[in-house]
Amino acid sequence: MSKELREITQILSEAPMCFIATVEGAQPRVRAFQYQFEQDGKLWFCTARDKDVFKQMQANPAVEICAVKPDMTWLRLTGKMTLADDRAVKERVLDTQPLIKGIYGSADNPLFTSICLEHGEYVIADFSGNPPRKGTF
Repeated sequence: MSKELREITQILSEAPMCFIATVEGAQPRVRAFQYQFEQDGKLWFCTARDKDVFKQMQANPAVEICAVKPDMTWLRLTGKMTLADDRAVKERVLDTQPLIKGIYGSADNPLFTSICLEHGEYVIADFSGNPPRKGTF
C-alpha cells in the first residue's frame, strides 16, 4: 500500500463518520456514511440498492468524500465510485459491523451492496496554518 493510501485509510478509520456527496440532476446531495476498510487498494463502503444515493451513483458515479478526525485533520477525496457488489467484502462488513448485520442480515440480501473508490484525488489539511497536501491515489 502506498504511503498516501495508508494515510487516507488512517484518517477515514479515525473519523467517526465521513460524508459522501453525489449529484442528482443539478442538485448536490450529501449524506453521512461509514467507511468500512481498505482492501486491494480500494476504499470500501456499503449501501442499499433501493436508496437514492445508489441511484445517484448509477446515474453519475462522481463523488466527493469528506472526513474529519477528532484532532481536526480533514480529508477530501474526489473520484468515481464503483458499484462493485463484492460478496467477500459484504461478508467482511457483516462480520465486523453488528449494526449493518442487523439491517441486512446476510450477504445474500438483494438490497445490500458494496461500493468502492479505487482512485482519485485527495487533499489532506488541518488548521495548523501549513498548506494542504494534495495528490492522487
